[in-house]
Order: sequence, then structure tokens, then C-alpha cells
Amino acid sequence: MILGLFLFGITGATLHGNTLYTWGDRLLAWTLPKLKSQMLAAPAHPAASGCPDDQGTGLFLQEGDQLVYRKSPGWKPRTIDHGIDMHDCLAATLLGHRGLLVVQRGMQVRFYEYPDFQYREIYSFYSRSRQGGLLVTDIDGDGLPDIVCGNYWIKSPAEFDLPWHDFAIELYNEEPLSATLRLQLVNGDLMVAQGELANGRVARFRKPADPTQLWMEERLGEFRYPRALAGKLIGEDNGPHSRLFLNGKVAAETNGIHSAFRYRRGYVLVGRDGVYIRK
Repeated sequence: MILGLFLFGITGATLHGNTLYTWGDRLLAWTLPKLKSQMLAAPAHPAASGCPDDQGTGLFLQEGDQLVYRKSPGWKPRTIDHGIDMHDCLAATLLGHRGLLVVQRGMQVRFYEYPDFQYREIYSFYSRSRQGGLLVTDIDGDGLPDIVCGNYWIKSPAEFDLPWHDFAIELYNEEPLSATLRLQLVNGDLMVAQGELANGRVARFRKPADPTQLWMEERLGEFRYPRALAGKLIGEDNGPHSRLFLNGKVAAETNGIHSAFRYRRGYVLVGRDGVYIRK
């Protein structure tokens, strides 16, 4: 069963507890499971991408070409940087330093550190494809926070000021957006979806004994812009008649889903025209 509320102009979302935040032409907070919404702000430029801060009380957003920080109460924008083109961001603490990871122009991983948000470059990619997708996890078991971005994992140094080093997980680089991915960890495996491609692969990658080597791939199929990824759920974002897959089978048709989250015994689904709860 799917319960939904329709509202146009949603481009992204994040879930924190029983509150879903959505952004686009408006910044909204939705109380779950009733889907009651409250408008927090109306940005001068629609928010294209974003992520929550590490306290769950604020959001980092790309509005126009600016990286801004909006926080409760008031949700007024604090401009952090200009000239921003980010597919992903993620609040993280790296080796005792608290801040924000940003994938800039698909080619650079930046770390903006509290409180003044000056950034340092963690790594720059030299690839035919824009890198997208962002996770922080200990890949090699040394107790340090490695970064997963696009086709690569980036090994943490022992100290913050030392260089980071990358290793390929896979080699998706046939097209400019082949490596602009949606990423998720499921039971220690890495789920990868080519959400920006009309025939995007979704695959599960298992880490080999030596994680610096290419990982073992299990193809799950090709989908039409598979942008929503949550456990065993895959949602297409291809307009009317987009498919929603659960456990490998078509579970429903939608008008397109770009974000999905596990919620209680079901899922919260977010598309450009609304928010839904699938029980």
C-alpha cells in the first residue's frame, strides 16, 4: 500500500528520525508518518542538492552556485562558498576534525571544517567520468575513516595533514556520467546504482581480501535512471510509468522516485511531485 501527498518542485530529501526534509523551490519538514509538512524557507535559488549536518538540526544545500548552511531555529542561509557544483555532500568527522565533505564538479573531494568552514582538498580525480556518491566507512579494517566516492575508495592517512590515496572499486567510465553513482552499504557489501543514465546498471560489489584490488561485481540489472536506492528497493526516476522494484520484482509504477529511505517496516519515497510512504 502507498500513501502519498503531492507537491511539485522537490529535488532532494533526507530523513532524520521521524522528520523528512525535502528541498527544491522550498525547504520543507515533514512529520512522519502523517506526512504533515511545514515550510522552513523559500530559497531565492532552488536547492539542487544537499545533506543534513551531524546534529540533525541543520542542512547544507547548494542554492544556485552557493553552498549554504541553514539551521534551526530560523533556517536563515549562511553562505560557505561560491562556484559550487556538487552532486553529493556528507557531514563527517575525519581524524578528530568535524566538517562537511563535498564532491565538487565530480572531480574533487573537499572537506569544509567547522567553525569557519575553510576547506582543504582531500583528493582530486583524473577520470573521464564525473564521480558521484559519497560514504565514510572503514574499508581496510585499520580503524580509520576511509571515503567511498564514485568508482573509488580513498584510504585515510594516520594523521589529518598527510595525503589520502585512492583505489578503484570498479571501472565504470564509459560515459561522462557513468561514475555519478548512488551508493549504499548493505551487510558489508557496496550497492551501486548509475542513477544518471537512461540504462543505468545496479550492482552489488563484494570486497576482496585485498581491498586495493578491483571488487567482485554481481550485476542486478539495468534500470531507467535508478536514483532511489534503499536496501532491497530500487526506484526509477524516469517520469510517468517509472518502475519501483522490491526484492528484484516490479512492485509498482510511479511518476519517478529520486530518493528512498527505510522507515519502520516500510519505506519513505520521494519524487519531484510528492512524498509517499510504502507500507
